Amino acid sequence: MMNPKALADYLYCATGMDNRPVGIKFLHSAEDYRQSAVPEVRSRISYCTMIKLTTRGNSFKTDVGKSLCPGAIRALGLEPPDSLARSGKRYYGLGMYDSLAIARNVFTAATVLEHQVFGLQTQPLDEWEDLPDVVLLIANPGQAMRIVQGYTYHFGLCPNIRLSGNQGICLELTARPFATNDLNLSLLCSNTRFSAKWRDSELGIGIPFNKLELVVDGLLRTIDPSETDRAKAEIAQRAAQRGVLLNVTLGNCYYRTK
Repeated sequence: MMNPKALADYLYCATGMDNRPVGIKFLHSAEDYRQSAVPEVRSRISYCTMIKLTTRGNSFKTDVGKSLCPGAIRALGLEPPDSLARSGKRYYGLGMYDSLAIARNVFTAATVLEHQVFGLQTQPLDEWEDLPDVVLLIANPGQAMRIVQGYTYHFGLCPNIRLSGNQGICLELTARPFATNDLNLSLLCSNTRFSAKWRDSELGIGIPFNKLELVVDGLLRTIDPSETDRAKAEIAQRAAQRGVLLNVTLGNCYYRTK
């Protein structure tokens, strides 16, 4: 089994992502939280801001007392949803849904975690010594396409993608991949684009760690048929810079050769 650092290296070499992949672990008890060696966030911040800082090389842990966004607190299992959330009234009150019925349908179908956890730990994927539960990737559409092609190579069509344009980081990219044990895609949400200042060209992919090795393997196996010779040269250059052994063959792209 490839370790997290090797997986992060291959992801970078094959796609050129400039955001570091983030590993996320659910800390289910106070003892799990205490044993986590990464620093606790210094002040209350939103979960998506914590993720943004982790894509820049920081590591954190947080519990409900340090979490700023109530939507993320409920989505991630740090606090159980109350009756207002379950009825759809909290969602409906945001003005993002035409009716209470639609808001309730979104809440019901969106896979908020039902079990309660004590906290969460986030680290750049290449810095994990143990194994995270979920890996979160922030990429541009072309890079996301390649990752999905890697998934499709081994698993076929992505059957569990579900998105609403709301609660992008906490629910769509963390809670749902964990709950379904499958890849999910997110166009992010207005809140995280504002608070974490993601670029308009960026979107997200959440993958259970237990599936990441096969996704990366599929990503590597589809370099030759999917990438142009120019892209393959860039991939080879990134691999050489990182000391990663990665063989590409020129002239065999399925739709063109240069």
